[in-house]
Amino acid sequence: MIAIKVNKQKNFMAKLLTSELFDSFLAEEIIIDTYNTFTIDGRIHKEFYKNANEDDESCPREDFSKWEKLRPICLDLIKGRQTPLGFKFILRLSDEQKASLFKGLDSDISLDQVSFGINIKFQSGEVVITTGVNYSIFTLDKEAEKAWDNYVPSFLESNGIETDIL
Repeated sequence: MIAIKVNKQKNFMAKLLTSELFDSFLAEEIIIDTYNTFTIDGRIHKEFYKNANEDDESCPREDFSKWEKLRPICLDLIKGRQTPLGFKFILRLSDEQKASLFKGLDSDISLDQVSFGINIKFQSGEVVITTGVNYSIFTLDKEAEKAWDNYVPSFLESNGIETDIL
């Protein structure tokens, strides 16, 4: 787990809220503090899609909503003249992204035993991104965690987001 401070917040927020850069991530939880506290649980209610068959594209395959679906709602809550009091976005990799990260990784862990996430938190005038890995098993194997902690800073840098590792 590493913590990364975003140096140019306006640039980062534009990429997070108005571009497709993070759209393939899944949104686990969103909390936005403005004139009210808005909380979004990103878990999909599969029973909502009870009339759709499994091959239907309208029925999501993941357990959480894609960021691209919730991004416009978050933008509406945040945009305006006043800076939010704070926010927290918990985003995780989709199964497809996990498979890509696992390519070439020398690990005994299977894809279904691990999830990779980032916590994006705005508090006290700073945006800090924290990486995290959640295992469904006990393991001493930290290869997946190392890969994720290396990937996130390079992903941010390659997309023009200036950061410092704390």
